Amino acid sequence: MRKPFDTMYAGLNKDLLQLDLGLRPVDRYAHAVTVIGERIGKVRALARKALGSRAGEVDYFRAVWPAFYGALFLYAELYKFEQVSFSLAAGSRKRLVQREIGRVGAFFQRNREFWMYYRSGSTVLDEQFTRAYSQARVLEPLALVIDPDGATVASYRAAWCRAMEGYGVWLADERDRLAGPGPVGDYSWAAADTDFVEWIFGLQSVGAIRYKGQPADINHLVKWGRWALNQEVANIHDRFKVLRNRKKERMVFTKRMVAALEMRMDRAEGKGE
Repeated sequence: MRKPFDTMYAGLNKDLLQLDLGLRPVDRYAHAVTVIGERIGKVRALARKALGSRAGEVDYFRAVWPAFYGALFLYAELYKFEQVSFSLAAGSRKRLVQREIGRVGAFFQRNREFWMYYRSGSTVLDEQFTRAYSQARVLEPLALVIDPDGATVASYRAAWCRAMEGYGVWLADERDRLAGPGPVGDYSWAAADTDFVEWIFGLQSVGAIRYKGQPADINHLVKWGRWALNQEVANIHDRFKVLRNRKKERMVFTKRMVAALEMRMDRAEGKGE
């Protein structure tokens, strides 16, 4: 993407990472759809300038449009998943996950060639990202219903490919979570909620835990804490702000751990006995 679209996309990702984890997933994803929709409105307002040349048109419909609409389609899928899951009987979530994984697989079977060329950045597809190409596809049903000035058939396909890739990753994570011991097990968090917030942000700050080879962000760590320790703190980002604004000592739990560990080391060395 090109500026200012790349700046807007970075801002959108930041907003999505800060969604209120205290909300039910179905409400959180619905809110995400609203946030993305508002950002798309701003993107469309800036698109006229980008569409002033063929190169700009290809770049916009190949990189910008699929990025923003791909996010919209992804969160719409997550919202629909949680809606369906909410109405199912207990224990049916695993079957729903497996069914959706199959749907994602079938999608990429149908769109394999397009996705391969799109992901590789091949210029073979460039012509398909022009509005003239879409308007000439008189036998393509999608070309008859999309906004001829605001989208192309290829941009729509690319957005769905991006969305389904992200949805597939989410489904795989959910499958692994459901296959594990589950959120309620033999382990639980015994300290205060504020201590948990301080600990989680501390782990994230030093990159102590990785997710798929990369330092885990707060959202990943919150999911891990829910799965491994049956612990979740609503509005965790707001709670962190409260810790930052403490008057006397901001890192109460961290310093208590340090003091306890030093005492244990001293005892192991025979000191203080």
